[in-house]
Amino acid sequence: TLIKFDDVMNDQRQVIFSQRLNILKQTNINDMLTDFLNEISQKILKIKIEYKTSNDEKLYLAGIKNFTGNAISDEQLLKYGLLNDKVFLEEIAGVFNEKKKEKINLISAEQYYDLEKKIFLQILDFSWRAHLQYLEQLRQVIGLRSYGQKDPLSEFKKEAFTLFEILLDKVKTDVIKFLLNMNLVLTSKSEEKKQPLE
Repeated sequence: TLIKFDDVMNDQRQVIFSQRLNILKQTNINDMLTDFLNEISQKILKIKIEYKTSNDEKLYLAGIKNFTGNAISDEQLLKYGLLNDKVFLEEIAGVFNEKKKEKINLISAEQYYDLEKKIFLQILDFSWRAHLQYLEQLRQVIGLRSYGQKDPLSEFKKEAFTLFEILLDKVKTDVIKFLLNMNLVLTSKSEEKKQPLE
């Protein structure tokens, strides 16, 4: 059974490694990030639609900030909440694209696209390592559980699959949130020289 548990982990590892390879092969990951942003925008839209019914500002702001961090002010988010769905989605995409443009103007498109790839890979690697720890814990827990007529391996597969879907979703959210909230600080060579050594 241990080998079969490893098969599940290896299947997931294949998915992650092929995604890594895909990121590395591309000059820029614009299309991928646009897809992520569209997926996340749909989740944010649901929060906005619920807000229309509940009028619960705190819940609305907290819900959206799970995806955007502090990139958009509360005041702005409350204004967005009054817009129709189509314009709301355009505004969210607009914020992301505007922040991207600002950073490209600060460095260069080539450097910025390289930075996006590095950030994506770091988040992917970090999340994957955490996921492997969850799977290891799950394997131990399932080994200890006594499943009446249930097969431990099929239970592991089912729960591991759910955890993997959560991982992929979390990576998308973390990448978009990080890029939205990232601030670039440029120092000139002369400033670097002026800075005292620690």
